[in-house]
Amino acid sequence: MIILCSNGLTSPALRRAAGRFAKAGGWAALVVTADPDYREKNYHVPRCKEELAALGLRAEIFDFDFQPPEALLNYDAVELMGGDPCYLLDSIHRHGGEDALRRVAEKGLLIAWSAGALALGPSLELFQRLEPGGDAQALGLTDLEILPHYSRFHTRYEGLEAQCAAYEKERGRKVCRLDDGEGLLLDGQGRLVEEILSPLRVTVAGVEFRNPVIAASGTFGFGREYGELYPLSELGGISCKGTTLHARPGNPPPRVTETPGGMLNAVGLQNPGVEHFIREDLPWLSRQGTRIIANVAGSAVEDYCRTAELLNDTSVDMVELNISCPNVKEGGVQFGVTAEGVAGVTGAVRRVCKKPLMVKLSPNVTDIGEMAAAAESAGADAVSLINTLTGMRVDIRTRRPIIHNNTGGLSGPAVLPVALRMVWQASQRVKIPIVGLGGIATWQDAVEMLLCGASAIQVGTAIFTDPYAPLKIRDGLLAYLEENGIRSVSELTGGVRPW
Repeated sequence: MIILCSNGLTSPALRRAAGRFAKAGGWAALVVTADPDYREKNYHVPRCKEELAALGLRAEIFDFDFQPPEALLNYDAVELMGGDPCYLLDSIHRHGGEDALRRVAEKGLLIAWSAGALALGPSLELFQRLEPGGDAQALGLTDLEILPHYSRFHTRYEGLEAQCAAYEKERGRKVCRLDDGEGLLLDGQGRLVEEILSPLRVTVAGVEFRNPVIAASGTFGFGREYGELYPLSELGGISCKGTTLHARPGNPPPRVTETPGGMLNAVGLQNPGVEHFIREDLPWLSRQGTRIIANVAGSAVEDYCRTAELLNDTSVDMVELNISCPNVKEGGVQFGVTAEGVAGVTGAVRRVCKKPLMVKLSPNVTDIGEMAAAAESAGADAVSLINTLTGMRVDIRTRRPIIHNNTGGLSGPAVLPVALRMVWQASQRVKIPIVGLGGIATWQDAVEMLLCGASAIQVGTAIFTDPYAPLKIRDGLLAYLEENGIRSVSELTGGVRPW
């Protein structure tokens, strides 16, 4: 058997797959892709030994330069580690190790990750396009070709996805894009038996997210500031700052204030306009290895439609309609507070929008289920809820509202119970996916939201107090799944059991 993976047996799913074929009490050979002086010092070696020890295997380093390839057949498992695939292949070819590795795959367990996984594939052509200068022939133990560390590599290689897609089209061959913790299980002849993907992967409106944690619109800008703290590929996606057809300066200050358990804001959709977004922000975002959701706002149906049209031929993965905006043609009444308004703007945008369309619903309504159903009937592929609740605070010394706009949108932990209730109610009325948001600050909050019917979640206000909140929520979700033996986060969706 063969396991191709990205970074070793770093996930429970990979360890379970390897454990089905590992011989407890046996020996494993670690083939380290490094020069002889560094092999013992390679920081991956102790980690890999620990992973193999968890399977009951004792591991030792194997060196093609000093040991005959046939000696690999004395081991119960062989692990080809990461590094430079050309370096590894040169060593294997010079010492005639191809046949021994093939026999290991047929008789025992061959684990190959990163450079090792590339070496077993049909060619190194894609890798050599990304890293010009190498020249080596892959072993061809399988016709499957992988690209390891896919999300992380977006910041390393310019236009990674475009290069992958072009390569697939030219060669008529699929590239399996794997993140760390994911892999492929193959039989001894290199044929696919099982895909071992992250349990956090979710699909919303036909768009696959590597995890269900999305940064909410208005709290993450266009990602540049947070990209200085961690790779944005760690997120499932980003819902970008609300974007309008033309630039907007926003409301005059003060426009943000704290409240018990949250915050109140009336920023007023300050943004540089959709053409600036497409020209200046989207090229950078497209290299970050995460899904991009364009949040679209407007003051008239025509504005929404034109903005969505301009996004059709871009790299945006999804459009999110912010319908909590005043319709100037209707005397300032928000689009999202009546079923007719929801259906009208959704249907109009649906007719011109080529991207998957998600409608962000306002909670300031009498029946959220009716609004969700209106969006669905008008062609929405998904709904997200809730947007902020209308609130107000007053300065008792001046007797003026603290927010210059008088009222603002209430967000933060205080609104979580309302958001949970509305997501649950909406899930009873629609079949399209729901992205839940409103007050999510911890992984426990996220689990609640998923159980109430959400397929994915957005994190907003919590990011202001802890920029790493989305990553902590993601990690907490993964630990919760592992602890409870849940194979996919999607199993949580709608799992609440009402009395």
